[in-house]
Amino acid sequence: MADGKTSASVVAVDPERAAKERDAAARAMLQDGGVSPVGKAQLLKKGLAYAVPYTLKVVVADPKAMEKTTADVEKVLQTAFQVVDTLLNNFNENSEVSRINRMPVGEEHQMSAALKRVMGCCQRVYNSSRGAFDPAVGPLVRELREAAREGRTLPAERINALLSKCTLNISFSIDLNRGTIVRKHADAMLDLGGVSKGYGVDYVVEHLNNLGYDDVFFEWGGDVRASGKNPSNQHWVVGIARPPALADIRTVVPQDKQSFIRVVCLNDEAIATSGDYENLVEGPGSKVYSSTFNPTSKSLLEPTETNIAQVSVKCYSCMYADALATAALLKNNPTAVRRMLDNWRYVRDTVTDYTTYSREGERVAKMFEIATEDKEMRAKRIRGSLPARVIIVGGGLAGCSAAIEAVNCGAQVILLEKEAKIGGNSAKATSGINAWGTRAQAKQGVMDGGKFFERDTHRSGKGGHCDPCLVKTLSVKSSDAVKWLSELGVPLTVLSQLGGASRKRCHRAPDKSDGTPVPIGFTIMKTLENHIINDLSHQVTVMTGIKVTGLESTSHARPDGVLVKHVTGVRLMQGDGQSRVLNADAVILATGGFSNDHTANSLLQQYAPQLSSFPTTNGVWATGDGVKAARELGVKLVDMDKVQLHPTGLLDPKDPSNRTKYLGPEALGA
Repeated sequence: MADGKTSASVVAVDPERAAKERDAAARAMLQDGGVSPVGKAQLLKKGLAYAVPYTLKVVVADPKAMEKTTADVEKVLQTAFQVVDTLLNNFNENSEVSRINRMPVGEEHQMSAALKRVMGCCQRVYNSSRGAFDPAVGPLVRELREAAREGRTLPAERINALLSKCTLNISFSIDLNRGTIVRKHADAMLDLGGVSKGYGVDYVVEHLNNLGYDDVFFEWGGDVRASGKNPSNQHWVVGIARPPALADIRTVVPQDKQSFIRVVCLNDEAIATSGDYENLVEGPGSKVYSSTFNPTSKSLLEPTETNIAQVSVKCYSCMYADALATAALLKNNPTAVRRMLDNWRYVRDTVTDYTTYSREGERVAKMFEIATEDKEMRAKRIRGSLPARVIIVGGGLAGCSAAIEAVNCGAQVILLEKEAKIGGNSAKATSGINAWGTRAQAKQGVMDGGKFFERDTHRSGKGGHCDPCLVKTLSVKSSDAVKWLSELGVPLTVLSQLGGASRKRCHRAPDKSDGTPVPIGFTIMKTLENHIINDLSHQVTVMTGIKVTGLESTSHARPDGVLVKHVTGVRLMQGDGQSRVLNADAVILATGGFSNDHTANSLLQQYAPQLSSFPTTNGVWATGDGVKAARELGVKLVDMDKVQLHPTGLLDPKDPSNRTKYLGPEALGA
């Protein structure tokens, strides 16, 4: 499987075997992502709309509300189908698009809100694909289809003549700001069949969400969009079916007989697929063509073994996924697809993944994810590992995050916290979390990127003290961090631009209904704590009131004489004063900083004595215990004199001399 950027990560020397393995893996994932019998109630509705089957699933929190849910669903569905028919359907002679196609040349038409949205999509994808997706090429497609049925070739002169005028930018004048459209010549014609279903899918899911139904899955003719979770509180999953072989391209494969190439999760996302086997035109003999126009060959798309046979695009919008899948199919190879879709990573209607398939050699390519391990490779790596015990020292955000990830890798975890409860300084954070390339930025049209994030970070590191590798990691992983927290239930949907940032990239939770700000640090920590205690109790043991006094280790000398130490566990002091040793396969130190270290061996006094008399917003627990434990083993320390001095803090009028203050966060001035 290639990623569309590098070479194949898995070389399929036996395509038939590879196909069977992919199908088996996909079916296993579909089964794992299915609905458990103890899940929530679900409304399931299936039917036909304009000869195209649809499936709608709505999770119902209260089974007593099923009757109301059914009525709401029926109303939204009928309205959506009516909007698609009366505004976007070329086969309805009274639809808005049909009336536009009959308008006198030069007459201005005020578009409906639905058509304006659709035309905005068409223009963006047309420009991005350099004309590969073109809803105005219908007159040429019609003549090519007729010629194909009759077994003749349309003369090049006629093709060029139609191409010279039957394209979107030549046939129509579109002003989205004013909401108007004008036909520019008598042959100008719009065909919105490539996006109308996608628009209808978006309409249904968005309107049900507006009515308070957060967990929705809607599929119409292969176009899918999902929001929220399925009845088992997992992300909705869909399988990408393998396209038919050339010999079977005329055969419709029943759903229960389909083979899969991949399964994808939909995290408030949509997916649409285009293939060279759709809307076939048969000519004399065995010649078969798709009804899609290929601008590269200036002919109808012809199914082949070597070119891309199918593209699936995952996106925030089903309408955009529909249009982009068609455009990508016509790019012929994964590299060209990547070049086009990479430009859609961080825009309003973000493309989050894609899958291309070529018949020859069972070639599958997907989106290249920066600094992200492939899910299939991750699962394979974990399956090949022995069970491990991991000790994590520190119960703040770093420690809790490490515990959750260790469990996800199959480990048994012991989380040690010296205070009476977990949370640490992370619970005191109030401003938010900086990230670029997120859903919140895409929805607000914030143009951000790694180069801006990294530049701002380096500028903040006065004197060139930033580690470029760490800055890069912080940058490329920032969006994943926000996504990870969002999936755990932290709504990081509000953006602000704080000090040192050139873009709006600080993510925080929306205020409460009464306008009270949500303490984001406390909210994050409470969410993670509940997840660990309620959902991971069989894999995570949380021990509070436990002070780690040192690290256990073994050592051996390398051939070059360097002494290598391997940490085998921790020494700890329990609340009753008893000491003991806990052994582990790995130890993670997540004990935080030392800005409130006024102990006998104070790190603050040793490395930044000029700040030792300053008050601090850190809790009394911030004494650098993990740093001291690592130093005892001979670990070299860096940047120990770099202690942040925040310019604003809040005094407690009842206790002004208290050394621990309340932070006056940047968010107060945002």
